[in-house]
Amino acid sequence: MKHSTNLVSILLVLGLPIAAQAACESYPPDAELGLSLPAVITVPDSLPLGSVIAQQAFSGSVPALFYNCRTGTPASAFGRYARPLDPTTGSYPTEAPGVGMRLLISDARPSTSAYAIESFSGAVVPPGRHPSFTNAKVTLYKIGPVTDGVVPAGTIFEYRLHGPWGYLGRFSLRLNNSVRFVRPAATCDLAAGDVNRTISLDPVQVSAFQNAISAGARDFELTANCSDATHVTFRLAGTPAPGNEALFINTGSAGGIGLWLYSRINGVARTITANGTDSSRTLVVSDNRAVLPLGAAYHQNGAVSQGTLASTATVNITYN
Repeated sequence: MKHSTNLVSILLVLGLPIAAQAACESYPPDAELGLSLPAVITVPDSLPLGSVIAQQAFSGSVPALFYNCRTGTPASAFGRYARPLDPTTGSYPTEAPGVGMRLLISDARPSTSAYAIESFSGAVVPPGRHPSFTNAKVTLYKIGPVTDGVVPAGTIFEYRLHGPWGYLGRFSLRLNNSVRFVRPAATCDLAAGDVNRTISLDPVQVSAFQNAISAGARDFELTANCSDATHVTFRLAGTPAPGNEALFINTGSAGGIGLWLYSRINGVARTITANGTDSSRTLVVSDNRAVLPLGAAYHQNGAVSQGTLASTATVNITYN
């Protein structure tokens, strides 16, 4: 019996320093909140810089409570990102080009503040009564051109209170799944009226070619209607005229005539050659449209004789 009494006394003596070294009388419970986002998020080119891509709260919450620390208590944090911040949105650039993240955390007061998503150590929580974190949400911003990038799953932010032998409390925020940010696929189509179109030239006299090599010019346009494209290239092709591959062949009855096809970008006439050496024009898309100004005319290609002009050109478009 005496042996048992001595053993209890020893345990009590050893236990006293543990209580004496604890910095806080109470502390927040360990908590890990998760965020699940779509696996793929499409960010349109038309979305202005600084705009919100998505905003979502982490699932779950922590009971609102206050913890009391009698002395200064060490604290540290892990944060996934680093400065500099985007100056427009105050968000941290993520692993996905053009995507920034801003973190808002609420506490028991209640109060909500933006938190740095970066690591620190050596901080000290002053003595006193402090609110625990309760929930959080992120806002994702467009901070640059979005091409194709992934924000991987894993811890985004973790705040820790330290005691003599480990954590007194830990608040962790985790992205549950990887998220890929992409541009929408660009699309462009010729306007319905340009898919199969006949351009009629006014009749001209054979004598019109006595002092000129072309006559009867007619202006027209080809239009591409687009979505999420920045540039469109029009490529025209056809059968070259005999002896002059810059002209398109005449399959009508007039002799010594070919079709002259040319672009009129910025008011400058530039031949579109039938042999493909200079047959494409690239335009910037504006208001989801690209319009190619063109012209067509009769062009001398030998001794001109009476008859008709008939010629065919095909157009293909590519875009990005």
